[in-house]
Amino acid sequence: METEQGKIIRPNVFQSSHVVQPSKSVDNDGNGGGNNMDDKYVTHTELELSNEKLLHHIDKRFNQLENKIDSNKANTDLKFETMNTRFQEINTKFENQKVWFYVTAIGIVTASCTIIGFLIKFIK
Repeated sequence: METEQGKIIRPNVFQSSHVVQPSKSVDNDGNGGGNNMDDKYVTHTELELSNEKLLHHIDKRFNQLENKIDSNKANTDLKFETMNTRFQEINTKFENQKVWFYVTAIGIVTASCTIIGFLIKFIK
């Protein structure tokens, strides 16, 4: 092949290490398989074992996730309890403030009435 600059470029030489050898068939006395089977075929036992391993792995991961969710739920519940306690403290303070406000208002009204009463008696 020739390029624009006139240099000849050799195509990639195909090396024998890149060639894939076809699998050899195994005649195991007419049984149709054996220990030398090609890697792309499995027996039912191997497939079931692989499935069991996969299911075990999935169950293990599911249990880990479930434990994490339970842990987060416990932390969230604890935080909500803390917030509820804080709200109760605030409500108690507010109730105390309301009582103080009413007592102060009654005191001011009583003092005002007393002062006005004395002024009325004093002016007459």
